[in-house]
Amino acid sequence: MISLTWKKLPKDVRKFLVLFSITGFSFSALIAAPTLGNLMNISLESVGWLFSLSSFLQALLSYFIGRKFEKLPPTYGLAISRGIFGIGSLLYGLCTSVWTFAVAQLFLSFADIFYPCLVMYERALFPPKQRENIYSLEFFMTESTKAIAYALFVFVFAPLMQGQSFLRSVFFMIFFANLFYSAAYLFILPRVESGSTVHSEHVVASTGLKVFLSIMLHQYLCFTAFNFSSFLIISYYLIDLFKMPAWSPFLFEMVFSATVASSIFWKGKVKSHPSFNLIFGASAIAANFLIWIIQNPVLFFASHVLMGIGFIFWFPAKETIKQQVAPRQLGRWEGFFQGLNILTRIFTPVASATVAARVGYSFVFVISALLFFAAIAISMPSVLWMKKNFSTEQV
Repeated sequence: MISLTWKKLPKDVRKFLVLFSITGFSFSALIAAPTLGNLMNISLESVGWLFSLSSFLQALLSYFIGRKFEKLPPTYGLAISRGIFGIGSLLYGLCTSVWTFAVAQLFLSFADIFYPCLVMYERALFPPKQRENIYSLEFFMTESTKAIAYALFVFVFAPLMQGQSFLRSVFFMIFFANLFYSAAYLFILPRVESGSTVHSEHVVASTGLKVFLSIMLHQYLCFTAFNFSSFLIISYYLIDLFKMPAWSPFLFEMVFSATVASSIFWKGKVKSHPSFNLIFGASAIAANFLIWIIQNPVLFFASHVLMGIGFIFWFPAKETIKQQVAPRQLGRWEGFFQGLNILTRIFTPVASATVAARVGYSFVFVISALLFFAAIAISMPSVLWMKKNFSTEQV
């Protein structure tokens, strides 16, 4: 099934998907950062404040450059983004104090400012009729990379290197991977010169702002839910509550990634509409947060199978609907909502850390579940419009 789908894709799309899998490996930095903070004896609330500070500075930068995303060539924006992420990873590998930890987090987090460049790059590159399949493959490749990398981390590297040495070696590997990935946008991958560029087959839909904003608000609330129950919370949850080792956050993510990777054997047989996929996937993710309320390490790890299944349906559907209902000025809106997302992250790390430390981890997970259920309700205008105007074959 995968070989048949793969052969039907344009060469530039296949090249992009192969190199995009590096982001799956790079995701390790987001897991390793709070874990390193824990091992450096930085308290949960202190790390929360540091993450909030970096988000505050991100929000300022997003405000000043947000309207320029349609003029900034996505190719250069993505090259800059991966370069900054690589520098942040290198600094994490070298950090020895809370101050160098804070500087490393600033660089690592600044890459998020350029997220709109990725959305616009994909809109220009992906054929509209193949978008959901491409996003499924994109997700499959990044998660397969993560599953392989985390298996190596847990079963090969962790026994050889303990604690901080293990985490620092991970950061150094991420630095070199992103250095190559940044150069790939300049010398290997196709160029997209303008944020307003769309694929030749793309038709800008006349949906009205209400429909488009409903999916953007849905995305914003979902991202807020993930940020509230972030790896900051999860790493401290596993290490402090269950007394698990430094590699344990990679193990639960490996379960998630393996679940997504295994979807290649059955996802292609599912012909449900993106509108159904979004609601079903989001509901599964919300249910997963509720399962985490039960403080059992075995159940926590097993629940990531449900989280993985939810993502398999939710992420490709969300991106497909968003691309389909977006106006041509998608870059401007993505920049605005990314700025809003980053602005929210000023408060979520310290808020979630405070709730976890003073009230309990269960309340953090309940809040994330409620945010996801609210996101489902808000998405209804775009979901219903998509269901009415596009058949499964058209998307």
